[in-house]
Amino acid sequence: MYAQGRVVWEHPELDALVAEARALYVAGPAPRPLTPQARHALIDELLDARALATGSDPRHVLVAVGAAHGVVEGLYATRGWWGVKRERWLADLQEREPGAAQEVLDVLTAAEARVRQAALEALTRRLTGDLQYRDGQSEPQRVE
Repeated sequence: MYAQGRVVWEHPELDALVAEARALYVAGPAPRPLTPQARHALIDELLDARALATGSDPRHVLVAVGAAHGVVEGLYATRGWWGVKRERWLADLQEREPGAAQEVLDVLTAAEARVRQAALEALTRRLTGDLQYRDGQSEPQRVE
């Protein structure tokens, strides 16, 4: 059943289980709010990318795409969407949130760092609301 999606052995409770599974799938996972620590890490990555966006530093591509990866995963978690593989993000986001799909596409394809950075900042704002640092509310660690 797993590999082909077909019932191998009939069972009297199977129809009820299938209906329950379909309802859970349609409902999606429970939305998981962005933690202060995760938000801080995303803003930190965005600012790292911003520092590389001036001039023509080729590392900007790497840092911006890495930051976008975290933002997209955050979008899926906070919106209560089932995650999909990265290869499906653009198509899936196009259906769910077309503006986010365009911003991801711009991060991936923009030839100029300033355009790529602007798309990354718009995408991050979509998740975080703004780009201001806030207390990450991490647990204090004892230093010895």
